[in-house]
Amino acid sequence: MKLACNWADRAGETEYHEMRKDSSQKDLALQPRLAALQVLKEVNKDGRYANISLKENLRNRSLTGRDAAFTTQLVYGCLEKQITIDYYLRKLANLKRVNPWIENILRLGAYQILFMDGVPDFAACNEAVKLCKAHGLYALKGFVNGILRNIARKKEKLMQPDPNLSTAENLSLLYSYPQWLVEKWIKDYGQVLAEDIMKPINAGNMTTIRVNTMKTSKEVLRDELLSLGLEVYNGLHVSESLRVSNGGDVGESVLFQSGCFTVQGESSMLVSHIVDPQPGETILDACSSPGGKAIHMAELMNGQGRVVAWDIHAHRVDLIKVNCLRMGAEIVEPSLVDASVPDSAWNDQFDRVLIDAPCSGLGIVHKKPDIKLNISQEALQELPELQAKILSACRSYVKPGGVLVYSTCTINPAENEEIIRAFLANNPEYYLEDVLSIVPDSLHSAVQNRLIQLIPSRHGIDGFFIARMRRSLFDRRSQ
Repeated sequence: MKLACNWADRAGETEYHEMRKDSSQKDLALQPRLAALQVLKEVNKDGRYANISLKENLRNRSLTGRDAAFTTQLVYGCLEKQITIDYYLRKLANLKRVNPWIENILRLGAYQILFMDGVPDFAACNEAVKLCKAHGLYALKGFVNGILRNIARKKEKLMQPDPNLSTAENLSLLYSYPQWLVEKWIKDYGQVLAEDIMKPINAGNMTTIRVNTMKTSKEVLRDELLSLGLEVYNGLHVSESLRVSNGGDVGESVLFQSGCFTVQGESSMLVSHIVDPQPGETILDACSSPGGKAIHMAELMNGQGRVVAWDIHAHRVDLIKVNCLRMGAEIVEPSLVDASVPDSAWNDQFDRVLIDAPCSGLGIVHKKPDIKLNISQEALQELPELQAKILSACRSYVKPGGVLVYSTCTINPAENEEIIRAFLANNPEYYLEDVLSIVPDSLHSAVQNRLIQLIPSRHGIDGFFIARMRRSLFDRRSQ
């Protein structure tokens, strides 16, 4: 039995024999794998983001339906398991000087052999050879074929835990995470929680969306989506969320373009609820792009009040503006501002401030598996300094008695609990508030010591950290 992985959505697998039954369709049958190979090369060699590269390649090759689903599964599945795949490939061949196309053809073939039940081993090998030919690498097709057939012969032995490896090494191979990160999580959380953090979330081919309550209702939108042939289900925790499937790119639908909904995870929606903005208030979203939380807060305020949305990059401010226009969020004011630089002109100006800080993104690896391929120990150590700087700069912007919320989409104490602990120690006018009355009952288990840490495998949604603090009406330091 091949091990299942996060992107092993059987509905997305294209049966090999069905694809091949008409010989006149050979070139068309190869297109999904050609597209997947192009994306893998661009991600691994050129440093592109997988989601952007995939979307472009699907569009450029006019891939839709099952072909698009198969390509998506190949890309995300291969990236998700790439650390493990590379380990096995290195045991069978020296890949240090291998052409990047060949390296990714091998990864693609090995992924299908090891992790996809719907593709026969011989088919994965044969299609890999065809990919070599398609890129003019005729001299290397025997090399590729030999390695992949060797993996097919030895896969049962390869996939067994190695008694000669440490616990961290075996977990690294099982879940395909960098060994240093596995060791860190075991040290930070213990082995049980560390393994839960790495376990894949079984979201199938579902896309989570947020209903724009300023334009429609959940019931009306559900009916409209069903009429388009989509499968629609309620969200897991947040009332205005829906999950849709079998719809391809929902961002292409008229309902999306008209602003009836936006694509947003429930963890992100929960952040806005923890801020709990009220009609008529003035809110700051200090690190806002692409504006999902700012727009959501505007909706929670019934379009009454003011939401100031900052970002440090001009093109990302433009993205906030585009999303505000589409969603009809008239009270959101996007601005080009560096939130890490203090500006006394904003002191005591906001009823509530949200800092959704730049972070390592380790809580959304199930959506963006290339994160774990690119994260480094050095980058992980540098982020807390920036996060603390933003928090320190924005603390004075909150009115006395107001609320300050800090959130990240990561699972890393140095970016989360340790940031808040140090901030509270240096700013005694702030204190943690009890959030159980705001958090859905189904997520109460995620709250510990008034801090929220969502774990994908436990809660079924993105791994977010959220802390809600209140600024005292008086400065405790003056007492």
